Amino acid sequence: MDCVYKISCGSCEKTYIGEAGRKFGTGLKEHNTEVEATTNKLFTRSQHLSSLSEQNKSALTDHSSRNNHVINWPESTILHRESDRSTREIKEAVHT
Repeated sequence: MDCVYKISCGSCEKTYIGEAGRKFGTGLKEHNTEVEATTNKLFTRSQHLSSLSEQNKSALTDHSSRNNHVINWPESTILHRESDRSTREIKEAVHT
């Protein structure tokens, strides 16, 4: 289902706003998988410092890994349902 969605950080007040042209659960699962894969890595101190400069697939993953924050997955919610991609992108921009 085409939508604009919000995912909140469980460690601070920041939120991630995204849009998807497919099912909400599919995108949420992909975000979760990426965050878990990135945050569950074991690093030496120098490897950890090096990893902080890497760009991940999403800002959500960057936030979680760089700040050692936990994402509040159960509170993730759909803000708008919109099938037109351009309109969906505008709605996403309005919320960010």
